[in-house]
Parts: sequence; structure tokens; C-alpha cells
Amino acid sequence: VFKLAKSWPTLNLLISIMGKTIGAVGNLTFVLGIIIFIFAVMGMQLFGKNYLDNKC
Repeated sequence: VFKLAKSWPTLNLLISIMGKTIGAVGNLTFVLGIIIFIFAVMGMQLFGKNYLDNKC
């Protein structure tokens, strides 16, 4: 595949763009994970006591 990418400029450009995009997607996933974690902690603080009081 890499020999073909060297001889085919459009494929080489496509592979380089995909490589640069993976880093940005990783950063976005990290930020999204932090936001979900914050909302999960807030939800446990707000509604955790109500959940523990309603045991069967």
C-alpha cells in the first residue's frame, strides 16, 4: 500500500490527511470523555442519595 501511495500522489495526500486527523479525533475524544465524567460525578452527587434511600 505504501509503495502505491508513493507513486500515486492523490492516495499519498489522502493518507497524510487521515494521519493528521487521527490526532485531532483523539483530542476530541479525550475532551468528550472528561465532560461525560464531570456530568456523571454531578449526577451521582445530585441523585445518588435519592437512589440509596429507595432500597427494596
